[in-house]
Amino acid sequence: MIVLDASFLVKLVLDEEGSKKALNMPRLWARSGEALATIDLALPEALNAIWKHTLKIGDLSRDEATDSVRDLLKIWGALRVYSLKEVAEEAFRLALEEDITVYDALYIQLAKSERTGLATFDEKLSRIAAKHGITTYCFSLPLHYV
Repeated sequence: MIVLDASFLVKLVLDEEGSKKALNMPRLWARSGEALATIDLALPEALNAIWKHTLKIGDLSRDEATDSVRDLLKIWGALRVYSLKEVAEEAFRLALEEDITVYDALYIQLAKSERTGLATFDEKLSRIAAKHGITTYCFSLPLHYV
């Protein structure tokens, strides 16, 4: 099983840098028999990213956003979704220990609890997960300076 974080899920439904790479990975994992999972927090996080692209960044029309939400919900239906309540206490301790957000700690703790890998586009999240013995599939993107 591999835990997908919100950054990974967003790449599956929006045409962003890294999306092509993200789209290929679930197919490869499925061929090798890997189940895909996430935590229930990932849905509002991914929906918020779509909202941000629509109203704040402005690179997504409302129709495109609606299509992206539909695609996300289809993907969501194929995932094993864990309740954050299952790992909340341990994730909170991890967040304090590593000085990371509780949001990020939830993904790490789920992967840790289930003894599985974590797929993300967040390099810091990947680094901390690896520190805790979690196999990470990090697809970090080059930084862009303005």
